[in-house]
Amino acid sequence: SRSAQGGMGSSLGAMSKVSMHTAVANFNRLWERNVSKVHDLRGFEEVFGSYPQGLEAVFKVYPDCQANFFTEVFPFIVQSASRMYPEYNLKKLQQGVVDHLMLGRELVVTLLAHMFLCTITDLARDMPYPCFDMLLFRVSTRQPQELAKLRMVIHYFDRCRLETPQGELRIYRQVRDKRRASWRDSRLPLLEIQVAPELTGFEDEVGRGCLHADFANKSLGGGVLVGGCVQEEIRFAICPELCAAMLVCPIMLENEAITIVGGEQFCTYTGYARSLAFGGDYRDPSPRDADGTPLVAITAMDALDFRGEDSSLRRQMQEPLMLRELEKAAAAFAPVDDVALRQWPVIATGNWGCGAFEGCPELKAVLQWLAASEGRRSLLYFPFELKIGPELLQLSRDFCQAGVTVGELYTALMTEPKPREGAEIFYLLRTKLLR
Repeated sequence: SRSAQGGMGSSLGAMSKVSMHTAVANFNRLWERNVSKVHDLRGFEEVFGSYPQGLEAVFKVYPDCQANFFTEVFPFIVQSASRMYPEYNLKKLQQGVVDHLMLGRELVVTLLAHMFLCTITDLARDMPYPCFDMLLFRVSTRQPQELAKLRMVIHYFDRCRLETPQGELRIYRQVRDKRRASWRDSRLPLLEIQVAPELTGFEDEVGRGCLHADFANKSLGGGVLVGGCVQEEIRFAICPELCAAMLVCPIMLENEAITIVGGEQFCTYTGYARSLAFGGDYRDPSPRDADGTPLVAITAMDALDFRGEDSSLRRQMQEPLMLRELEKAAAAFAPVDDVALRQWPVIATGNWGCGAFEGCPELKAVLQWLAASEGRRSLLYFPFELKIGPELLQLSRDFCQAGVTVGELYTALMTEPKPREGAEIFYLLRTKLLR
């Protein structure tokens, strides 16, 4: 039933639910304007009141996309949206509360159809933006990366039209208890790090079966629908079901993360940022749960942003800032339960917050190592273009062989002398802990 899939219940307070009443009313207005009879771009404009220049541009860049869009894909989107009824409520995963929500993946198709048709217009200010209007109506061939994302979502609907997704999208809000014990007191052992080849991405074969870190915006999904095109946005575009979590997850607080299980990958991609392009169909080989849920998981964690301010290592190593990053990573890396720990004992991560946000890669690697070990998980580190892999791998082997604990590494990180630049971090930790 829909109530089981979406957490419906009349006892939910207004602040703890997302009502679909307005979305259904907006859809009904589209229906009255004959949205079910749209056969071309001009018809699209007549129904929505704006010319879909983004859609037109997608057809120019990806001509194959136009062949069945108005005859098969768009009618399927409209039909999927029509399945929603106005009394339906989605449970909101509120800030500061450990909670979860299971959405049937057939319901997810309906929710994404409403997002595509821009009917969800009344979410609270602390929620991610949920509509496709920017991609449909405002982008052009001058923004090929945005067209690539729109093409990916259209491909998702085309696939779902042919084969109904099975299983669930499982969304978990994870919150670190602020009354936790001190990191200095942790006696858990450091777990060994493995390092992926340079220039390899999480979606590569080597990362399969891991819990994938999502280098997120505090607003889940980042700019996937409104102008962003880096790691998080690409993941949400090639796995469009993840976008449904944007409807139920308010902005993350400093001690929170969001884990999502079941977001299947439907296509491949090439390039990155402005060079992003749709790469074609993809059949996700991830194992399936008994109900058909793809056993693939991401964990969303937003890093501190040092752009436009003091990004020196001295500042980044101030204890309150390091604790903020450590607690954020610990929330993301903590297993939601023992089953999840057995299914995903390894976390695929990399240079979190080290690109545009100007974080120090060596420092962020150590902080993530601490957080993963505290969560009883090991790291598979993807250095991408940076050259820190071999030294990080050797540091991990030496510390683990010596039996260094989480508390000992944290204490060494906090004590003087402190490094003046990132390249000194691993060396100084060695001098403090391997005497």
